[in-house]
Amino acid sequence: MNPPEEVAEELRHVDWYGTDLSGRRFVECDLTGATLEECTGTATVFEECDLTEVRLNASAWTDAAFLRCRFRGTSLFGATLRSCKLTGSTFEETAVLRPLLVSGGDWSYVSLRYQDLRGLDLTGLRMRDVDLTGADLTDTVLRDADLGNATVHDTTLRGADLRGARLLGVDLRRLDLTDVKLDVTQAVQLAMAHGADVDWDG
Repeated sequence: MNPPEEVAEELRHVDWYGTDLSGRRFVECDLTGATLEECTGTATVFEECDLTEVRLNASAWTDAAFLRCRFRGTSLFGATLRSCKLTGSTFEETAVLRPLLVSGGDWSYVSLRYQDLRGLDLTGLRMRDVDLTGADLTDTVLRDADLGNATVHDTTLRGADLRGARLLGVDLRRLDLTDVKLDVTQAVQLAMAHGADVDWDG
């Protein structure tokens, strides 16, 4: 039996407080202003949906996908995302993204421009080609994350933990790296990018 699918539905301001949305699929739906607080969902899919001002507070999602969705003024306060895909989604204006529990997943090609990500633990998260322009990642944990080709123009990284993160194609040279935690390999690569002549033989 195929899971329930809704396509191009007008779902503005629906109240699904505490609803289990597991297995459901929403494609090109307008959920502006919807209440999804304390919802749960395993393998739920939102594809090209408008989630403007949706309240996802304290919701919990596992193996769910938010693909190419619009998060404009959306609140994920206290939400949990386990192995979720947000590929190609866009966070606009000021979304509420903290506190937020993230365990694995794929946030590649996500736009997080000017978002407040302070103190989040994004360990191991795939974030290739993510746009972090102007975002605040103060004290954010990005250990072992894949940040390949991420855009970090005017990004705040003070105190962030980048140890083990993959930074291929990321230009950190113009950023304030005060208190940023790097592993030895990253530190050497950064020094070389600044023109240092590293003596590997000591």
